[in-house]
Amino acid sequence: IFSVFVLSYLAPQRMSSKGLAVVFVEEGYETLEFHYPRLRLQEAGYHVEVVSPEKGKTYKAKMGEYPAQSTAASGDIKASDVKIAIVPGGHCPDRLQKCPKCVELLRACYNDGKGAVIGMTCRGGLLAISAGILPGRKVTAFHEIKNDLVNAGAKFIDEEGCVTDGRLVTAQIPDDLPAYMCAILKEASGICGTCCH
Repeated sequence: IFSVFVLSYLAPQRMSSKGLAVVFVEEGYETLEFHYPRLRLQEAGYHVEVVSPEKGKTYKAKMGEYPAQSTAASGDIKASDVKIAIVPGGHCPDRLQKCPKCVELLRACYNDGKGAVIGMTCRGGLLAISAGILPGRKVTAFHEIKNDLVNAGAKFIDEEGCVTDGRLVTAQIPDDLPAYMCAILKEASGICGTCCH
């Protein structure tokens, strides 16, 4: 089963008319918060790039299962091409925020032109803090980073499911992922898909 998963993960994707989505990754990512959005975006017709500080590097999940391999370095992505950017939780955001090009990519995705839809779960908001895109915005997250978000000027909302504020979509835990991805896809294209009605 694991070998089938790896082969399907590394297989080339068809280019899609829906555009580019990026899913950030670094060591210690939360498994479901990385793989579930990645697969949902592929299913919805986006071309997905797994982005990290270094292209082609393999990263372990927080619990060690299902490794993730980056397909692009953060410095190689043109922000104006990005329609959706996903930041998973776990320990991954702590490491991503130490990478200036990752921080700049998220900032540029949010600010460039129409801007991308930005999705963050759990501790993903740490990268957004470094990118300076949270002042005045309503967000939720894992409670451990609530004070960090508030100190960065965000309005913390303790709400299950997800919190949407314009192009920012945030969630707390893996159980929130179905509602979170529905909100992201709806915000990006106006169509949620089959996961909610």
